[in-house]
Amino acid sequence: MIEWSMANDSADLERTLDEVDARLAALDVSAKRKYAVRLALDELLSNVIRYAYDDGAVHRIGLKLETGEPFALTIDDDGKPFDPLADAPAPVLDGPVEDRPIGGLGLHILKQMGLKLDYRREAGRNVLRVVFPGE
Repeated sequence: MIEWSMANDSADLERTLDEVDARLAALDVSAKRKYAVRLALDELLSNVIRYAYDDGAVHRIGLKLETGEPFALTIDDDGKPFDPLADAPAPVLDGPVEDRPIGGLGLHILKQMGLKLDYRREAGRNVLRVVFPGE
C-alpha cells in the first residue's frame, strides 16, 4: 500500500501525477491500469481542487493506493460534503457535441471503463474509493 497527501492546488496535482507515474513504473502494473489510475486521479482530484473548498486556505487531500487485488485508490478530503455518485449532475450524452455543456463526463467515463466507485462521509471528510477492474 502506498499512502501520501497533496495540497488542494493544480501545481501539486501535477507533482502528484508524476509521483504516481514513478511509483507505478516500479511495480508490475499493465499500461492499461496505469492509464486508468492516472485518468481517475486527474479527474477526481481536479474536481476536489475546483469545487470542494470555498476558502483560499491550503487543505490536505489524502491518497491511498492499494496495489494488490483488488487494486484500489482512496481519496479523502475535508471539503464540503459531496457524494459524486448521488450529487453530480448526469452527463449530457445526446445531441451535437458543440451543443453540449463542457465537462460533466469524467465520472461517466470512469464508470464506462469498469471502475467501481464507493463514497462515504466519515469524520468530516469525503472518502471516495475507486476499485479498478482485474487484469
